[in-house]
Amino acid sequence: MNHTLKVAAAYIRVSTDHQTELSPDSQIKVVRQYAKTHGYMIPNEFIFRDDGISGRSADKRPQFNEMIAAAKQKPSPFTAVLLWKFSRFARNQEESIFYKSMLRKNGIEVRSVSEPMIDGPFGTLIERIIEWSDEYYSIRLSGEVRRGMTERVERGGAVSIPAFGYDIVNKEYVVDPQTAPIVRQMFADYLSGVPIVRIARRLNERRIPTAKGNAWENRTVEYILYNPVYTGKIRWNPKRRTCRHFDDPDIIITDGKHPAIIDRETFDRVQERLAAQKKAHPRNMHQTIKEEYMLHGLVKCSACGASLTRCAKGVGLQCIRYTHGKCNTSHYIRLGKLNQLVLAALAVAFQTAGFTLSVKHTALPPALSEAETDALTEKERAKYRRIREAYENGVYTLDELKESKRITEQNIAELKAKAVSAKTKPIQQLNGKSKPLLSQLQCPGVSEAEKNAVLRSFVDTILFTRSDESIRILYYI
Repeated sequence: MNHTLKVAAAYIRVSTDHQTELSPDSQIKVVRQYAKTHGYMIPNEFIFRDDGISGRSADKRPQFNEMIAAAKQKPSPFTAVLLWKFSRFARNQEESIFYKSMLRKNGIEVRSVSEPMIDGPFGTLIERIIEWSDEYYSIRLSGEVRRGMTERVERGGAVSIPAFGYDIVNKEYVVDPQTAPIVRQMFADYLSGVPIVRIARRLNERRIPTAKGNAWENRTVEYILYNPVYTGKIRWNPKRRTCRHFDDPDIIITDGKHPAIIDRETFDRVQERLAAQKKAHPRNMHQTIKEEYMLHGLVKCSACGASLTRCAKGVGLQCIRYTHGKCNTSHYIRLGKLNQLVLAALAVAFQTAGFTLSVKHTALPPALSEAETDALTEKERAKYRRIREAYENGVYTLDELKESKRITEQNIAELKAKAVSAKTKPIQQLNGKSKPLLSQLQCPGVSEAEKNAVLRSFVDTILFTRSDESIRILYYI
């Protein structure tokens, strides 16, 4: 076993297309074999796996993003990312270069176990050629898939996951007897005057999940009310996801092969009401409320923890999840009244000096603190535990285990030798700063943005409870 055993991460991905590629388990096996023969170990927590996800865009790969986030830690928990092929990392050359550069700046190599590269500029050139080839293949495949899907839509076939209220059997939509009545009730409630946000709240109260298993909110209810699939149609955009762009000229709507859940007359009446409400309440109305305010981003709902944001033409704050139908408790309060509550609470806190203020962001001392030493020591012990588990599973020999133990004990001894007492900055008492702080927060000549910056320098969260109109201020400590 290599005495300088290094920790590596493994990134495993299987595409949405049905191209010839190794299964996730086979990729893991190949990567682990490479790791063992090249002086790496791969802890289970550093195996990142995206199944059935395209490599064209990084923001759609949750495990990839989790790996990148872990790699940004100082120090990084691993020194290499091992892949079956470079195409598993990305099929977008621009993103591939960006993320590989980011990782290498943090001392992390990206290695393909089946495409070994030689050192130097020629090896880099070969790697770029492989990336370009992967991206070209992905673009060509994407175009072929979209053409096939468009042809299927034109024949009335299903090309996506079923909408809420339907299921898929033999690649065709069929009515789901459990959720179809819920769709009919949503259309009926809306026509009877029930607001969209109230429909969402009722569904959440009944613990009915969306098609993706999430809580309902006003936009998910609205998406259903706009969807012509419930009248037996197929809606498809060959160029991009429809999302909420229902008027996109690229959208194709054709007769489907599936039965309707909503009759055409009911659907048209709902569209008329949606159009009337959209005209009466333009979707961009909230964009006129752009003025900064002192409590911006600091106040949280005591029921769900979400932020309170401006509403009612800017005169009040409301829980954003309640606005979207995902919180059942209204936390509306007039902004002026909340400002008074906060300033009064701060005045009391300053007067009693019942809290302290520490620096929010401080640079780490050049030498290791006791806490840092403990953390690095635990990391060394964790490495040894993983190797011991591998030994118990027959991966390593007894001699390799003994050598690992010796190296671990040596590293821990070196860490303890370097340890020093932490050089912490003294805690600053807030009562000594109360006058200038309160003066700034109360002064009409100070802008709301400046007041917000002052508050953020020592306030973490302001928790508001609607039932008794009380607040609790949490300070940085």
